[in-house]
Amino acid sequence: MPSAEEQTALLARRITRILDGAMRTAYVRHTLLSMGPDDVADLLIIAHANAEARSPLHTSLLACVSMALADDACSELRAAVALLLDARHQPTLARSLRRDASADEGDALRVPDFGLGRPISLGERKSLARKHDRELIARVLRDPHPSVIRILLHNPAVVENDVVLLAARRPVAVEVLREVFRSARWFVRYPIKLALVLNPYTPLDVALQIAPLIHEQDLRRVLDAADLSPQLHEACRRRTEERSIH
Repeated sequence: MPSAEEQTALLARRITRILDGAMRTAYVRHTLLSMGPDDVADLLIIAHANAEARSPLHTSLLACVSMALADDACSELRAAVALLLDARHQPTLARSLRRDASADEGDALRVPDFGLGRPISLGERKSLARKHDRELIARVLRDPHPSVIRILLHNPAVVENDVVLLAARRPVAVEVLREVFRSARWFVRYPIKLALVLNPYTPLDVALQIAPLIHEQDLRRVLDAADLSPQLHEACRRRTEERSIH
């Protein structure tokens, strides 16, 4: 029977052969849902430790596992694994699986002006999110509804800089940032990870999942950002301390 370390490394290697990001995330989600919570907890601990040690294979795996567990289909699994991680004295990992309740500010929830001279329905906004017009895309990027943003993130006319600006926007609806985090197309891009982790509106559980994926040269930017969570600072500080020890 392969050890937990061997099984984690096997999954990390296996997903490198799946080139499509959405298929890769779906495969990992299916794999996690077929495992018991104990095994998933083992996988997370191993992947997290190796990602912090800068193993590229485990860093890619951890990012994919984070996106996979973010799906609502994994809500019960997340809760069970979080309890196990607490029992195993892994509070940061456990906290990264527990979602905060949405607490968006009024400005973040304001529907943008689409220039139609009238209120616009959610259905119309979803339709606009599919259009390829660049001026329109700039307006839709300010929409506070996660369903609209989910559609927009699949729009082939959207480019990386659009999503970086979205991930960095303040104020912004936290569920919009969750959609960016869940996006297999966009979350793989490092500038988007960095924009999310530096945004104080990013939910803490999401930020803690991104922290092990941040390059060493950017950890100081996180630590110097006074508006970020002390728990996020501690996760990044621990990485800098481990690096100095080694």
